[in-house]
Amino acid sequence: MSAPGASRASSLARQAFAAYAALIVYASLYPFDGWVSLGIGPFDYLFAPMQRYVTAFDVVTNVLGYMPFGALGVLALHPRWRGVAATLLVGGLGVLLSGSMEALQTYLPTRVASNLDLAANALGALLGAALAAPAAG
Repeated sequence: MSAPGASRASSLARQAFAAYAALIVYASLYPFDGWVSLGIGPFDYLFAPMQRYVTAFDVVTNVLGYMPFGALGVLALHPRWRGVAATLLVGGLGVLLSGSMEALQTYLPTRVASNLDLAANALGALLGAALAAPAAG
C-alpha cells in the first residue's frame, strides 16, 4: 500500500518550482527600469552571430542557474509525468522561459539578449531535469 499523497505531485515541489521560475524572471529583468525599444525585434538575438567574447564563467553560470529549474520542474510534475517525458517537457519549458527572458532583455538597455545564453540556459534546464528524473521515480 502506498503512502497517502504518493500519487500526486508534492505541493512543496510545485511551490518551489514556481518560486524558482519567479527568481529567474527577477534576475533576468533586473533592474526593471529604462524599458525602451532599441529598434530591433525581440527575437533578433536568435539569428545574431555568436558573441565575440565569451567567458567560461558566463556559460557555466547560465547552465548552473537553470539546473535547479529543471530539477524542480521534474519533481513538480511527478508522478503525472516521469522519466524522459518529464525531462523533455521541463527542458522545453526552460527554453520557453529563457527565450522569453532574452526577448524581454532587448528592451532593457543595461541587458544584452544572447543566443548563447539561451543555449546555456536550455542545457542547464535539461541537465537538471535529467539528473532529477531518476530520483523522482
